[in-house]
Amino acid sequence: MTPLDSIVGQNLRILSQVMCEICQRSTLEEASEGELSRNQFAILKIISTQGDLPVREIARIMAISNAAASKNIERLVKLDMVARKPHPTDRRSVALALRPFGQATIERHDEVSERKLTKIMAQFSNQEKVSLLDYLQRIIRFTIAEEQDIDMVCFQCNGECGDECVVSELEGSCALERRIQGDKQ
Repeated sequence: MTPLDSIVGQNLRILSQVMCEICQRSTLEEASEGELSRNQFAILKIISTQGDLPVREIARIMAISNAAASKNIERLVKLDMVARKPHPTDRRSVALALRPFGQATIERHDEVSERKLTKIMAQFSNQEKVSLLDYLQRIIRFTIAEEQDIDMVCFQCNGECGDECVVSELEGSCALERRIQGDKQ
């Protein structure tokens, strides 16, 4: 590895950590007034797009134990962000429904994220944004090419990348779209 490769790699790791540890945390704290963990918010996002997934499927998508998923869901129920209801097709299971307060929290998160991103993007010209997009998509392609389970990436995006989705390009469709199609069958 060349010294330049090493420096670029280190900066990519720093960027990743800044985005995950600092930006996501502060955005979530502002949007939920410090009430939610990242896992709890991820569960809200999953439920908002899928609704009636059983706990074990949420746990699988998030790569956490069923007990951890259940504990996080219980917290969301206590906060009145999620409600349990009988599963429509499986009497042994429960479905999870997003409550208005949970939906409002997701919307606040989206607003805070957009405000922060707008401030960052104002620092770049359109040409710089086009170049940055190209570089980021290439990095994403190379990074996820070997990965098998990228569902969480799709749930974070929630289909917002549209035609520019690198995951769709690699997988034929995004995981969110594949799951929705699978549920319809």
